[in-house]
Amino acid sequence: MGNFPANRYGLYDMGGNVWQWCEDLLKEDEQKRTRALRGGSWRTFDPILLRSSYRNLAHPENRSDDIGFRCVLVVSGG
Repeated sequence: MGNFPANRYGLYDMGGNVWQWCEDLLKEDEQKRTRALRGGSWRTFDPILLRSSYRNLAHPENRSDDIGFRCVLVVSGG
């Protein structure tokens, strides 16, 4: 952790570790309720897949050791 500088939003280490579940619901697939996964995982080897702009797709009932979520702690500077 903290091996690279923060991104433009002040967040560190958002790529890799696990694919992050996102709220994005794909309009063309509303019946299946497919959601977006972003950020790549420890299994990801292609740098393009680590970009937060890349969307992987999965059904919310899918379970895998490389799909999860990230916690963000906001610390006020006061």
